[in-house]
Amino acid sequence: MLQTKEVISQEQLDCYILEAARAAGYEEGFGLKGCDLNKTIWWAAYCRQSLEEQAQNSRLPDYLRTCAQEAKKLGVVVPQEYVLYDAVTGEHLERADMIRLRKLMLDRRIAGVIFPALDRLSREPIHVGIFEFQAQHVSVRVHYADAPNGSDPMSQMVRMNIASAAKFVKLANRKNAVGGNIGRVVKGSAPAHRAAYGYRYCRDAEMTPDGRMHIKRAWWEVNDIGPNGELLWRSPA
Repeated sequence: MLQTKEVISQEQLDCYILEAARAAGYEEGFGLKGCDLNKTIWWAAYCRQSLEEQAQNSRLPDYLRTCAQEAKKLGVVVPQEYVLYDAVTGEHLERADMIRLRKLMLDRRIAGVIFPALDRLSREPIHVGIFEFQAQHVSVRVHYADAPNGSDPMSQMVRMNIASAAKFVKLANRKNAVGGNIGRVVKGSAPAHRAAYGYRYCRDAEMTPDGRMHIKRAWWEVNDIGPNGELLWRSPA
């Protein structure tokens, strides 16, 4: 269930699962321990966040709570081992727990899967189509908390439209971020992201009266300079 690079501990994730079940009033059906995983009656719940930085915000507990609420509505049981979480971009399906989920599905080890939102599966319509086609092929139900779940053409079209809208939002956010960084560089500052390899981020900032940090100037400096101010031979930069 954990990523190659852990963004939250297993203990913290287990705590979130427990609290989500309590919040939904479904402790007997969500994140249940001791299930016989040889049976194929269980459901899975899948959550994703786009970046590792987002793993530190408050959305994961909310996603899990939504999954627990949906499991209660459906009257299905989600074992603790089948509460899956990735902290990686949704631009591809090669995510650790998404791979595990698809294997569980294609091996017919689960009866269904719950997503707290359609864009947690992906913001790429083609990914949604591929996943749903595979699920339909092995008779595994796919349930979204924020989209129509029917197999009729109208429901399928609405889901594709939602995925397309999510993709446009993603592209707009990326364009705005790039434009903002270009603006910072034009003004003589540094981009608002981690410094490039071989450099360190520096800033001249002050606290405003309303308690916010105002950055007056930001720049990158080479992180390995000799005493004479010259670059050291074989330094990263």
